[in-house]
Amino acid sequence: MRSIRLSALLFVALVLLPISAYSQTTWIVDQAGGGDFLTIQEGINAALDGDTVLVKDGTYTGANNKNLDFGGKEITVGSENGADVTIIDCQHDGRGFYFHSGETSLSIVRGFTITNGYWTYVGGIECISNSGPTIQDCIITNSNATGGGGNIYTIDSSPLIRDSTISGTLGRE
Repeated sequence: MRSIRLSALLFVALVLLPISAYSQTTWIVDQAGGGDFLTIQEGINAALDGDTVLVKDGTYTGANNKNLDFGGKEITVGSENGADVTIIDCQHDGRGFYFHSGETSLSIVRGFTITNGYWTYVGGIECISNSGPTIQDCIITNSNATGGGGNIYTIDSSPLIRDSTISGTLGRE
């Protein structure tokens, strides 16, 4: 009898655990309260590798909606309906995204307008320390920096930027 129970337990462990290990979750960010989280960083913090953080339409400002940090996770953070209607406005106080933990091309930002960033090296997206995220279908515009690039800054990194518009860099101040 004990052998049957042990076999059943082993079966469950070998069959069901790998399925749960590959389960992917879509986390909804809606500043109006209709999702799992109110801010983008909260969604990123909850996500595990392979998850998606889906951001509803709107203009996202304030803490936890700028200086967004994947923390090395291989996740997708994307808008529901594209860059024209999903905006990260840094309000001249911070950058949009900060990649510094060796993120790979499986760390994806998709479908945002990132605007009005202001930080030491970049206002839009900063990629350092061997990070290589994918930036897709984004508009990165009107950002400023005191010591480097305006919209995108990379050092020792190779981001993949696809189907995106980069404009209105204000440069050094």
